[in-house]
Amino acid sequence: MKNQNDVTKMEFLLTLNDNIVVQRYYNVRGYNPKARKSVDLLQTVDRISNQLVNSLKKKTLVYMLDNYNQIALDPKILDTSNTDGPEVFNIFIRLGDETICHKIIDAKIFPPKIRYTVDVRPQLKSVLRDLTDLFSSEDLTHEIMEYRLV
Repeated sequence: MKNQNDVTKMEFLLTLNDNIVVQRYYNVRGYNPKARKSVDLLQTVDRISNQLVNSLKKKTLVYMLDNYNQIALDPKILDTSNTDGPEVFNIFIRLGDETICHKIIDAKIFPPKIRYTVDVRPQLKSVLRDLTDLFSSEDLTHEIMEYRLV
């Protein structure tokens, strides 16, 4: 049995291209290194990204409803090609300098007004709690479609 007093410092990072949206460090008591290669990690990061995308979709809907007349007069307001190159949200889970998990979400599907004003603070506490619980858990799944991850 591992020592429950061992604390491992981890990092959650959300960026839009190279710009930091949110960066938080959190402590995991009783860090389980096997969590790094678990199906649970994939599912947790997918859930986090889905929450972000759903939040952005709702904000897009509200923005479009609030600005309906302006958008009807000038549809170029919603033009997402006014920036060169791709724009992506990056979700990183890190342990020290090592990236354990990296998820990419296309940001250009959202209007510029929405993607440049992302606010994840309301969900941040539950995201960090989920990650902390995951990395200290002993009950993990390491097999997907008859393929062993560990």
